[in-house]
Amino acid sequence: MPDMQLIFADQTIPRCLQKSLFLAGPSPREKDVHDWRRDALEFLQQAQYDDLTVFIPVPKERFYLKHENDPSWTYDNQIEWECRCRQIADAIVFWIPRDIQGGMPAYTTNIEFGEDLHSGKIFYGRPDNAEKCRYLDKRFEEIKQPVFTTLKSLLKYAVEQLGNGAYRENGEVFVPFFIWNSLQFQSWYTNLKQAGNRLDEAKLVHHVKFRPGYDSIFCFILSVNIWVELEQRHKSDEFIFARKDISTIVAYYRDVDDHDEIKLILVKEFRSPVNNHIGFVYELPGGSSMTAGDNDPQMTAKHEMEEETGLTVDDISRFQYVGQRQLVATLCSHQAQVYKLELNHHEYQKLLVYAQDKNVTFGVNEDSEKTYIEVVSLSNIKNTPLDFSMLGMIYQALY
Repeated sequence: MPDMQLIFADQTIPRCLQKSLFLAGPSPREKDVHDWRRDALEFLQQAQYDDLTVFIPVPKERFYLKHENDPSWTYDNQIEWECRCRQIADAIVFWIPRDIQGGMPAYTTNIEFGEDLHSGKIFYGRPDNAEKCRYLDKRFEEIKQPVFTTLKSLLKYAVEQLGNGAYRENGEVFVPFFIWNSLQFQSWYTNLKQAGNRLDEAKLVHHVKFRPGYDSIFCFILSVNIWVELEQRHKSDEFIFARKDISTIVAYYRDVDDHDEIKLILVKEFRSPVNNHIGFVYELPGGSSMTAGDNDPQMTAKHEMEEETGLTVDDISRFQYVGQRQLVATLCSHQAQVYKLELNHHEYQKLLVYAQDKNVTFGVNEDSEKTYIEVVSLSNIKNTPLDFSMLGMIYQALY
């Protein structure tokens, strides 16, 4: 796909994409009103942005002022095409030269802007003299992205954010490239294909970034339509919730003073989804790295142990790999990589002191994380509020 391709509102959506943008904003209501999209295409073509697909929400013949729309192209066709292509586009570029009396009122643009504001792929600009845009400016501040006052600077910035994009075909084109390029998606999708299944459609419902930028996806929710090859049917009534994989540590001590009873180090923490009578989650130390490009699960285990318990273990080889499994296969696609860490007497005593003083807490303040240490005998582990996934990891590590 070396050249830029233009897709107009009455044309078929392409089956393969590398990177794409949708030119959103008002369309002229009168023939004698200049269409700003002509200027946009002229700039994009002169800049020679290769591998770029541009969605233009105007029928081709009307755009080039040859004649009116094909009678077979209805208003319903237009709405369906626009919604589908905004769903597919990697970037939605809103340029809003609103002129209420001059044939560019941009009424429906307001609706689309609101729908796409938190899509993760919106870019916005308007001329200094555009009318009634203060509210849009204010709302755009929520996502901490710049508001542009020239069309060229807006387009240049949007295309630069797409980088090299990502090649996708058929149902894959519905996955925005910044989701496609995430480890969370590729882990799930690789296994989907390996099982012989096929992604036929997807819609990004929600996503969370741990900092601005396309390379900082923490989690996302995709509504998907999957062809299940073994059953020869589509499965289309479920969501994929994916977050970064976690590293979990089964830290334990063999207490010679207590008949070699195994003592486990747990973390108590308030988490909003908690659903037990105590009101706190009991869990093993663990979590995800928030550093882009940091994909070493063993190093993540070391860092999480230190963050959540205050214990620094310099020799990373002491974190012994146990295995990797999905945690809640009917809900979330992420996996846990489990490590076990046998504590020495000094380390155990240090953590025991922390556990006995309920004023001692750990965690990352900027992430609103606050953890308490609990020491529990293995023989009593079933009487704690640990969830079944945590119990499974403990028994996998110790038996």
